[in-house]
Amino acid sequence: MSNLRAFTPLETRYKGSPTVASGNLFLTGFTLVELMISVLILGIGLTSVANSYILALRGANSAQNNISALILAKEKFDNLEFVSLKGVKPAIAAEETIKGPIKDYKYQQTILKLPEFAGGELADAEPVSVEAISPEPATVESDYLAKFLVSACSTLTWPEKNSSKNVTLATYLLRKK
Repeated sequence: MSNLRAFTPLETRYKGSPTVASGNLFLTGFTLVELMISVLILGIGLTSVANSYILALRGANSAQNNISALILAKEKFDNLEFVSLKGVKPAIAAEETIKGPIKDYKYQQTILKLPEFAGGELADAEPVSVEAISPEPATVESDYLAKFLVSACSTLTWPEKNSSKNVTLATYLLRKK
């Protein structure tokens, strides 16, 4: 049982020990360089883990902001569709601020007339956004739809870190005369 001992750093071993050669005394254990390298590796590893944790928290915060914005935009958008289905001409709201559960969001709603095509060119001269113009060639169906539909767009914008994020929902609504 005397041969079974715990190993401790810098333990001395004498003649007859398996680490002794030709009667010299050896110190066994960890050197200062080995300890410093171990601490360095451990420090780099812990720093990487902490950085990964911070990035995960930022990602979760961004996802939470996106989900909150989508829920608020969907509520506003459903209200816009409901008003349109009731036969009331939807009012174009000025930019407003909505208090969310986490932060404040800026809400903007736009309703655009679809362009009417005549021989491949725009028939009406009023300005229309680029998003409303289809890259496909004009057809009889697109002229017919342009008479009865408008493009409705709801956008929620919020600041996040050093940039501005947004969520946009778009659909077509019946045109009210």
